[in-house]
Amino acid sequence: MSKEHYVVIGNGPAGHHAAFTLREKAGEDARVTLINGHEGGSYRPHLLPEFISGDISEEALYVSPLSDYGEKGIKLRAAQQVVALDPKERFVIFDHKEILSYTGAVIAVGGRPRIPEPLLAFEELMTTLKTLEDAMVWIRRLAVVDSVLMIGGDLTSLALTRALLKLNKHVVFMLNEDAFWPLRCDEALFDAVGERLTAEGVEVIDHGRIKGMTRRSEDLYDVTIGDRRLEVGMIGAFFGLRPDIRFLSKSGLRMERGVLVDEYLATGFEGLYAAGDCAQVYHPGIRDYWVSIGHDNAAALGRIAALNLLGCRVPAKVSATSIFDVQGVKANTSWWTEF
Repeated sequence: MSKEHYVVIGNGPAGHHAAFTLREKAGEDARVTLINGHEGGSYRPHLLPEFISGDISEEALYVSPLSDYGEKGIKLRAAQQVVALDPKERFVIFDHKEILSYTGAVIAVGGRPRIPEPLLAFEELMTTLKTLEDAMVWIRRLAVVDSVLMIGGDLTSLALTRALLKLNKHVVFMLNEDAFWPLRCDEALFDAVGERLTAEGVEVIDHGRIKGMTRRSEDLYDVTIGDRRLEVGMIGAFFGLRPDIRFLSKSGLRMERGVLVDEYLATGFEGLYAAGDCAQVYHPGIRDYWVSIGHDNAAALGRIAALNLLGCRVPAKVSATSIFDVQGVKANTSWWTEF
């Protein structure tokens, strides 16, 4: 019997595709374990705005039914948290103290919504959108409010703005210096995005400083931006994702914004790879690391990580011209052009 045990941490786009690629290519005797921090299977987070608008059903969000994991021989460990990883001894530790050994692993934990430090005081008043549970909050709240203030400018915020317009909500959009994190924005990009939003019927506020934010009632908020005071029914905060890698702080892995990997997604520890939003990938052409943003990028990197874990040499190819470089931060994305 094969002693190979492949573990994938995270069941988002990168993790799901990594696990199913391992199952397909590793051979019947190999064990594949997929650890998911939440209940249920993998769903397409980039479709959550369409779910909120009513364009698709909840069922349509899911990549595959839960039965697929068992039928294909993937052990799904749902609603379980990994709190530490030892890349030398090759094991992970769960929050309930269990130790799980592996021969090869892919870290694909994705990220959590990022709130810039100047806005942390208002965090409880703002709503993000990363999970299905978040989407349910939006659906419930939008049933009773007519206006929404969107703060940010990441991929999700623009997709959700499109959904809000379909629901005939009045959308006020504020761009600020953290709008396009991990990229640093310049005036030309601000202007281009603002023009696109305005053309779609969105009220755009020039990037400014939020001086105050208070809740007058469950469905009414006061927001002071510069000298202007707004009354809105909801406040959405969208500043990209921060890699969810705190549990790796004592692992010895090289980390910056995310886990640093080479062009083959290898971490430098034998049998350990990282993919998706939690990874920073080295690009030989630009001699620097880039971050991947978006569902398709994450899914592709998950497949590549799995193949390389099995002994292939598949580089994470991306054209240098498709990598944005703004003030030294590089990202493979063009989200704002898709609105």
